[in-house]
Amino acid sequence: MSGFINMNKPVGLTSFQVITQLRRILGIRKLGHSGVLDKPATGVLPIGVNRATKLFSYFADFRKEYLTTLLLGFATTTDDIIGEIVSTGETGGVTEKEVQLALKQFIGEISQRPPKFSTTKVDGKEFYRMALAGQEVPHKLKRVTVEDIEFVSYSDGPLAEELLESRPALSTEPAGLPPLKLLTVRIVCRGGFYVRSLARDLGELLGTQGCVFSLVREQVGPFRVEDAHTLEEMEDLAAKGQEQDAIQPMSIIAEPERTVALDAPSIAQLARGMPVVVKAHFLEGEVHKRGTRLFVTGPDGEIAAIVEVSQPIGDNLPLHPRKVLL
Repeated sequence: MSGFINMNKPVGLTSFQVITQLRRILGIRKLGHSGVLDKPATGVLPIGVNRATKLFSYFADFRKEYLTTLLLGFATTTDDIIGEIVSTGETGGVTEKEVQLALKQFIGEISQRPPKFSTTKVDGKEFYRMALAGQEVPHKLKRVTVEDIEFVSYSDGPLAEELLESRPALSTEPAGLPPLKLLTVRIVCRGGFYVRSLARDLGELLGTQGCVFSLVREQVGPFRVEDAHTLEEMEDLAAKGQEQDAIQPMSIIAEPERTVALDAPSIAQLARGMPVVVKAHFLEGEVHKRGTRLFVTGPDGEIAAIVEVSQPIGDNLPLHPRKVLL
């Protein structure tokens, strides 16, 4: 039994804690997740079951969609609402028009500095481990792609006293906080983008400070939040012996234009590390370009391998195995 479970991560749990609970519910040890969601965040968390865990490296190109509310007025150690306040900034002069103009500067292919408390690595060391140890976190920029940022709303935020009462981890005096603003946007991006970095950088661009107040991941590739399962729903399915109903086939991530169907002997050939030659005219679009990665499905319609296109020879297209799922 291999495939993906589209989970809706609740507030307060880490992504790994969701895995731990699912292992108990399903009685399956080999589970993994794609794309960490922080504790305060909710939404789509794709879970790989058994062989599907080998496919997460191909999630980087998936489109992701977030609905997030940013809080303008202060910055924190973690760039979200659960960190300690490190600096404040006035928001009184920040208009809605200025906000909308500033958001446009974050659309396209941009350079982004990951948060200090993140899983980004330098020389094999994760940023958050370095930050927890009190070590200096490198100033590392990465290229990310933002397809769109939709402005949703801009309004006055909570009073400082109310915020600090509801978030005891925020250690500062109410008098030390300026009037706060809440900005809600919907972001469409590709893998590797940090919403927390956007909150920090947008705040600085507007002459104030910012952090993430709330976040819902609404989509990761073919997985959408309206179809996601809660842990409670998984408990109910398991109690009825219907947990397999929640496991979607691995082929759900195989985009039709990047998929080639092969017979059993050809897949066996890939499993032996040997390339398979197909006719280029059977493949759509530009996928016959050298270096393109393709999904291979077998006679059962399930993903059997990942291949890479080699140099075409006329209409002959050699496909070299990069990962075989047998």
